[in-house]
Amino acid sequence: MLSRIITGLFLTLLIFSPVFGQEIPDEPPPENEIEGMTAWELPGTGAGPVYVSPIDGTIWVFFHQTRNLVKIDGSTGDVLLNQELSISPTALAFSTCGSMVYLVGEPIEDQIIDIGIIQVLDKSDGAVMHEMELEGACNAVYVSDGEVVWVVTGMQYAYQGNIFRLEWSQTGTSMNDRKLTVVNRADCGKIPWSIAESGGKLYVTDLELQWTMQPDGLMGPPYGAWVWVYNPETLEMLERIWVGINPNRLAVSNFGVITGCSGSKQSSGIFMEPAAVVIQPDTDPEFVHIGSAGASDIAVAPDGSWAVATLSDWGEPDWSSSVYLLQQINPWAIPEIRKWIFTGDLAVLKMENGEISAHRMPIVHDSYLRSVAISPDGSRIYAIQDNPEKLLVIPVELLGFSG
Repeated sequence: MLSRIITGLFLTLLIFSPVFGQEIPDEPPPENEIEGMTAWELPGTGAGPVYVSPIDGTIWVFFHQTRNLVKIDGSTGDVLLNQELSISPTALAFSTCGSMVYLVGEPIEDQIIDIGIIQVLDKSDGAVMHEMELEGACNAVYVSDGEVVWVVTGMQYAYQGNIFRLEWSQTGTSMNDRKLTVVNRADCGKIPWSIAESGGKLYVTDLELQWTMQPDGLMGPPYGAWVWVYNPETLEMLERIWVGINPNRLAVSNFGVITGCSGSKQSSGIFMEPAAVVIQPDTDPEFVHIGSAGASDIAVAPDGSWAVATLSDWGEPDWSSSVYLLQQINPWAIPEIRKWIFTGDLAVLKMENGEISAHRMPIVHDSYLRSVAISPDGSRIYAIQDNPEKLLVIPVELLGFSG
């Protein structure tokens, strides 16, 4: 009897709630393209980050599901190379001489992921020229002007993060008689994720999240994550800089080292974390807020004068969700529930009058942007769109400036 009464009360509340009887809105018409923007098909699924070679402007994308590496002509969209991979890829970097590609990842059959692999590929045909193993899951690779290679490895809940310095050593008389050798190694947080070099220092983002909130509830250590700063020669840790939640790819601009923070959110009108952080020498980091959005990826123009970031937001639950239904029935029970909303927006970051500004621009309306890169001449932005998975080519004029 009691169960029937409870059921009847629930149905009564449901019938008179605002969501009952609402018609499901029609799906919006496809709006994947805006005027002046083109979309190229991708020969694979599960596209990872997009990379652009500074030497010849070719676009490189690896795919996690189909496990292939693709090289695309940056002007025409023609596929120049479609190479099957023997590892599960995680990151890529170009050699400064322009003839090689450094690819890091893990063994395909490794379920524990306690081994990382770095492969050196011939840029012309994707052939593996050299391969070596490292301890821990490989998350990022960076190559300096002198062809020194840094790799970071680490895995959540399992391993201490590491940073490795690798150099080429000559084993014979020809140029092919070379191998990569680990010349230095140091601890590096727990989940190091991205590397950049600026002003004679190495910067590494660490995804390890500290859960202790400050007494006033505002942003700041020890709640959040850090960027670790190293001496690139000795790998001595020089300092760590608090940056917010989920710091991702690092990029070097004229106005500082930038990292996007994908965990930005808003609560009761107070910004809890920044969307991006700009690190400058001898000054406190500058926090950049872009509404309630977080920056899920970031790239800097070749001249270093501006950067572009893909955005995601915290927003209200979808009206058809159970959370929304409960809020309508009893708004006092769940007053502050918000969810992560992927958007198809970009943000442009620039230094103007000594201050960093962020200009937001909607690009796609029925999908979201996963990764972003910029052409060597700064005239085009490349972004991976999800659902359907395509590579968007966006003239910078669409963002309201000439680049």
